[in-house]
Amino acid sequence: MKFFIVDDDDDMIQLMQVLIEASGHEVSAALAGHQAISSITAMKPDCIITDLMMATMDGLELCDEIRANKSLGDTTIVMVSARDAEHWKVQAAERGANGYITKPIDPETFVGDLLAIMEKSD
Repeated sequence: MKFFIVDDDDDMIQLMQVLIEASGHEVSAALAGHQAISSITAMKPDCIITDLMMATMDGLELCDEIRANKSLGDTTIVMVSARDAEHWKVQAAERGANGYITKPIDPETFVGDLLAIMEKSD
């Protein structure tokens, strides 16, 4: 499967990328939402993993952009954030995210959690 990570923390991108690639999947990434849009549109990943809080374009705005693009409408979106209050999870779902994983991520369960969200979204 193809995954695309959008996070303004390069260390977090590296961690998620290593975990996903170790499970045999393809990963691309961007440090900002506005940089990611054209790459996501070209790649058409199976799953987009995005941080909630980023400068210029946050994860909620990125969800809006992805859901507005007809060619990406069925793509699974997983929000990953240190914000664990319920209202953030509700906002993410209302804006089109299929799932929400709270940071710090658990390296033992992260990929399994992603795949479970993707399966539930089908």
